[in-house]
Amino acid sequence: MSFFSFTIIRSAPFRVLFPLLLSLPLCISVDQFLIFLTPYHSLISTFPYIMLSIVIFLSQPFNQGATGLVALLMVVSFYLVQRYVGIADLTDIQKFAFCLLVFALPVNLFMIHFLPEKRLLSRFGINYLLLILFQVIWCWLLLEQITNENVSWLWSAYLKPIPALSSSPLLLIIISIFLTLISAFIVLFRNANFDHTIFINLLFSTIALIFFDTPQISAICFSLAATLLLLGIITSSHELAFVDQLTELQGRRALEIEMEHINGLYTIAMLDVDHFKLFNDSYGHRTGDEVLRLVAQIMKQTEGNASVFRYGGEEFIILFKGKNSNQCLPYLNELRSKIAKYDLVIRDHYERPILDKDAKNCGQNGGEHKTVNITVSIGVADSINNRTKLHTLGADEVLKAADKALYRAKSGGRNRVTNLRFA
Repeated sequence: MSFFSFTIIRSAPFRVLFPLLLSLPLCISVDQFLIFLTPYHSLISTFPYIMLSIVIFLSQPFNQGATGLVALLMVVSFYLVQRYVGIADLTDIQKFAFCLLVFALPVNLFMIHFLPEKRLLSRFGINYLLLILFQVIWCWLLLEQITNENVSWLWSAYLKPIPALSSSPLLLIIISIFLTLISAFIVLFRNANFDHTIFINLLFSTIALIFFDTPQISAICFSLAATLLLLGIITSSHELAFVDQLTELQGRRALEIEMEHINGLYTIAMLDVDHFKLFNDSYGHRTGDEVLRLVAQIMKQTEGNASVFRYGGEEFIILFKGKNSNQCLPYLNELRSKIAKYDLVIRDHYERPILDKDAKNCGQNGGEHKTVNITVSIGVADSINNRTKLHTLGADEVLKAADKALYRAKSGGRNRVTNLRFA
């Protein structure tokens, strides 16, 4: 999968739209789905348990604690849901128990948005599991207490369904849809992996609630949610391996794989932030991280069909396929100029507490803001052999040549682009 396509998959709009598009055919053609899946009745009933168990197992080594919590909630809820076949055939107490379950699932899922990302088998994870257990025990005791009570008035007064829409209580459907919509906005705003996980499960649990009286619909919805959870763990592990978490650029491992397969004509540009250590010492490492993120964001705008990587520290790599170094110089000079002209506002630590404690020079005049400019040096080399004029240089040789060109740019005064072939 190319980084471009992976970037799309990681984008917030895709994370919201893809589950919605996946659920749309299910909502529109639910009867056709059921006819098609009739021969697989037994598999469908057990598939959620299998998939959710795999997700719970993988969440620990992959440090996906929130995903593990979500999967655990879903598997417990699915087990309890299987006890209810049709709402119309339930007793009043069973209807009340069903309503407690339907209310508790989306609320507990939604709560995970605001919990820290911890491992499932951590102190925090254990405490959350104890909270779930407490809710189960409390509901069981409540149901035991009202076993002989008449609770039909709750169903007729507050939990009344609209048969034309669904046999499930309208109030619970509204609550579930409302929480799902808020979850979607959280995904669009934060675009975190665990937010996406919560949104998926809220969406499919809501669909299961609306079509609850349809046979096997709960199993189908929980199976789809579990499958997307597993895909989420896989994409998250890919992201950790190949994407730099600070700048959200492709990391060094992605570059190494690219270098193993590249051939023909290409150009490598190595970029380094000038005087970055001095900047860190003056303004603090948190502000230094902001500088790296800023440079990365501007680099993403580089034209010429460029691929951008973080090489390490304050060094970045730009790869141009099918272009020699001369053809790439206009794009690189434009990039260098954009970075140099960008006014970076340094706020004091009172206004921006994320700065390090050692950010002593970060504006001591209350609310006054200091503006600084950063510059970069860029070394460029291509795969053309200077002696034979053939594309015979290996990737390691081109990379070393770009590093040599970068050294010349640094020693030549910085804030410049140096093409090794003409330096």
